[in-house]
Amino acid sequence: MELRMRFRQTQPMAVSLLVLATVAMIMPVICAAKDLPESFDKCKRDSNFDKCLVDAVNKAIQILKSGNKEFEVPALEPLHVKSLVIDAGTAPINLRQTLKNVMVTDMISSSKIQRYRTDLDKYLIICDSFTGRIQMLGDYEMSGRILLLPITGNGRANITLVNTKIEHRLIGEPFEKDGVQYMRLKEYRVSFDPKRVYMHFENLFNDATLSQTMNRFLNDNWETVFNELKVGYAKSFGKIFREISNRLFEKIPMDSIFLR
Repeated sequence: MELRMRFRQTQPMAVSLLVLATVAMIMPVICAAKDLPESFDKCKRDSNFDKCLVDAVNKAIQILKSGNKEFEVPALEPLHVKSLVIDAGTAPINLRQTLKNVMVTDMISSSKIQRYRTDLDKYLIICDSFTGRIQMLGDYEMSGRILLLPITGNGRANITLVNTKIEHRLIGEPFEKDGVQYMRLKEYRVSFDPKRVYMHFENLFNDATLSQTMNRFLNDNWETVFNELKVGYAKSFGKIFREISNRLFEKIPMDSIFLR
């Protein structure tokens, strides 16, 4: 809908004042620094800082599970991912996986941060977490070789990681906005160490019998297969976590997140 307003040519000053007044009212809403939601606990940078972060962030991620409109944080459980592209290009596995319209479930509910190691002077945050279950359901396309065996297919996929240790390495950089100091993440590195991975790909080779045989082979050799693919999964999830984290970091001053 377009709204048109006509003013007499004898009123340019009135129009200018109206525009300036409107901008003056809007600008604080657009530019003002935000604070953490009231339900979030804050931690002071003292000798107890890393321990405090463990409790505060464990609480915060459960609060954010359903998302946050103010900071444009999407629902984290289930987390919808448009696509994941996973490449493994060296022997014994030469494989390309593309997963689309992926629903990631259980990741938040079954996660617990165990330890933080921080150096905010260097804008470095490292934490270790344990996640009981990460299930990825989506549409897949796959082609390549696994242990000299050709593999190809497309259809529905289910990839489930069980009892996974994850290291999160957040590498930030400072920036200033309106004279206020912020931190943004330039890298978010993730490394996965699951106790078990289950995989099921429908319609491999477009043949039910061959598909069943290859799925059995993948699960019998899951450690070899996943060890070649996990770097690709880590890079994809690192990009997702970085984007979500920066929706908070880029709006909230650093001193409002980590109290002095």
